[in-house]
Amino acid sequence: MPTFLSTRRLHSLVREIVAVVALACGLGWTQAAYAATIWTFDLPATGIPSQNPPYPTVATLTLTQTPQGVQFVLDPNEGSPGFTDKSFVERLDYVYAGAPLTGADFTSDAGVPATFEFESNPNNVDAGYKAGVFHIIVDFPSKNDPDRFNPTDTSTWTVHGTTLSDFTDALATANNKPNPIYGVISVTAYSLPDPHPTPSNWVSAVPEPGTGGLLLLGLSLLGSVWRRPGTPSSRR
Repeated sequence: MPTFLSTRRLHSLVREIVAVVALACGLGWTQAAYAATIWTFDLPATGIPSQNPPYPTVATLTLTQTPQGVQFVLDPNEGSPGFTDKSFVERLDYVYAGAPLTGADFTSDAGVPATFEFESNPNNVDAGYKAGVFHIIVDFPSKNDPDRFNPTDTSTWTVHGTTLSDFTDALATANNKPNPIYGVISVTAYSLPDPHPTPSNWVSAVPEPGTGGLLLLGLSLLGSVWRRPGTPSSRR
């Protein structure tokens, strides 16, 4: 005769599955949070009333924790219709809330070379933004330099002795513009049909609270439902 699971045993099994899934997801999100994060530059640094999102991504900045510090990879979206053969990246200005830095704390690792500046004045972030604490300015070669930062290129650098939280826990703000943000990228000869004209400055906005925590909470609530006394199993 086939053996069927009782309702109580079924409830217990589901609770165990929910617990394992919640733990696995929690560990996965935690590891991802400490390993790397990505900032997406997809909002023009203009007045909010003039905007008409969504816009194509101009570039992404990937932050990865390493034993030496935090490594950054700036990757323009060469597929964006705003880029032409005359376009190039001029500068990146992004937030920082760790200990003061010196030139020795920065190294260019690969791709387009850059020069770095630790800025203690929070009031002069690009495009009229104000940093919560500090910010870092990354300048790339000029228009006529053969090493200029074209849309098909990438640039990789490391800020030594820092942690992801030095950057992800920081922000910048501005009146009547997208905020809070993580940083501003400046590009030359980037043009979209809307807005008119396309600004050279684009920002990476701080996202709303992630859905990961909400999903984990949902799993926990689901587990609590199954922990309620179940219907006694029927006997034959």
